[in-house]
Amino acid sequence: MGNIFELRCDGLVCPLPVAKTKRKLLEMKSGDILKVTGDYSEAGENIKNYIEKHGDKVLEFIIDGEDYLIKIQKS
Repeated sequence: MGNIFELRCDGLVCPLPVAKTKRKLLEMKSGDILKVTGDYSEAGENIKNYIEKHGDKVLEFIIDGEDYLIKIQKS
């Protein structure tokens, strides 16, 4: 397994969380893990959909009220 990175997106609404996630993934190496958290559940869903369409792997996806947590493994 690679390195583990964290990205906090509290207070951000779309498209910023997706854009920040995409930018961070571009900086990472294959096998690295990115943990994204935020407080706008729709953004969490949009990040998950983006990841599933673009080839990286969603390891964990949790929504609790408006809060979300996504763990992504870079392909």
